[in-house]
Amino acid sequence: MAPEGQAPKGKLVGFKPLQERYCYYSLDDGTVLGVKPVMVKVFRLLGPDGRPANGQDGAPAYFYQTQNVTQVLTPDEYKVMSSRDLQE
Repeated sequence: MAPEGQAPKGKLVGFKPLQERYCYYSLDDGTVLGVKPVMVKVFRLLGPDGRPANGQDGAPAYFYQTQNVTQVLTPDEYKVMSSRDLQE
């Protein structure tokens, strides 16, 4: 296990986004908050022997870093945006 505050040992892996979408939330004050995670870095975890590690289920083990991107909309802005998206 890596010390607290440090990323686990791994090999940096390249990636490309296939789909990034916002999730929208209606707040009690009427504001609409949009949030989407955006991948920053992906690491293929390595075992103590330096070979690629797998989880208990045998699937490849990864560590990743994300950043949240947010939008703040009025209800009217959200209605215009969501109706435009439905037409495309």
